[in-house]
Amino acid sequence: MKISKKLGCISLLVLSPFAVAMQPLDDENLSEATGQSGINVGIGVSKVQIDQLSIIDRDGLGTNPDYKNAASLVLAGNIAGTVSGQKFALNFIGSTGSSTINAVFDTDGGARAPFANIALSFDKNIKGISLGPLGLYLAGVSSTSMPGISKSIFTGTSRNSDVQKFLTANNGIDINFGPSAPTINLQLGNVPQSQFIKFAGSISSICGNGKGNSGTTGSGCGINIISDGGVGGDIGAKFDFMLSGSDKVQGFSLSGFYAGVEPSGFVFGNTGESSKFDVGLNNVIMGNAGATNTSGAFANIQNGSMGNLGAVGTSVTDLKVRISGL
Repeated sequence: MKISKKLGCISLLVLSPFAVAMQPLDDENLSEATGQSGINVGIGVSKVQIDQLSIIDRDGLGTNPDYKNAASLVLAGNIAGTVSGQKFALNFIGSTGSSTINAVFDTDGGARAPFANIALSFDKNIKGISLGPLGLYLAGVSSTSMPGISKSIFTGTSRNSDVQKFLTANNGIDINFGPSAPTINLQLGNVPQSQFIKFAGSISSICGNGKGNSGTTGSGCGINIISDGGVGGDIGAKFDFMLSGSDKVQGFSLSGFYAGVEPSGFVFGNTGESSKFDVGLNNVIMGNAGATNTSGAFANIQNGSMGNLGAVGTSVTDLKVRISGL
């Protein structure tokens, strides 16, 4: 019994700090807490493979979130016929397998208005990120995940019957960093920076190294919009998308851009006038290339490229995009 009492006392002494640490803190207590002036974390990874990402509407057109009429927007691989084709990857361009993403965590009492700050940046070796190949799908209730149940839009090597594919990027999407790599600053709590997420740094291009629908490097990222719900689907439109900074040395600045959550929904935008950018839709084709019209004024004329569309030296001022309703 004496041994048991001694062990009990030792256990209390050892575990008591953890018991205190588990107690909830209100804002007043948190504002008085002190500690190390920041924690640095380096994450080393060169590739992340993703099965599916979903945005789920829990009630369809109804008003009760019961998942009986749920539907989802799903990001996945572009080919149902193979298991590997059903997945897509996030690659860090230039990664050596050492540090890829650096994170600095810090907190501040803020004169009894406490907040937490998380600063994310890329290692100097990282020159960009690439995604894909990938597809966007609409999924019905039978293929939409719910609490405690994860569902796939594929069964074996087939796409489920209540899933429609409406967009593909068959050669992927790449984002190339500018001389000052992008950074992301997140704040929780009082948020002195006035927004949940603020961006900085620059990108030189989006899809600047894309292979396009024809496989030609540098023409942009090949995007296919599928117009019907049949297996395989008809192409409603296809084009090669590219965006780049008008300043070919400094790239397109992300300073002033932000994202956050407001009572009306999720918002994304920028403050003031952005730096200038060039955007292009190259090799634009509506309908299926080679298909022939059989009647009317355009009889016997085959569908072909509409050429290139774009804008040079464009900027946005006080942009604000709001997403709500989920």
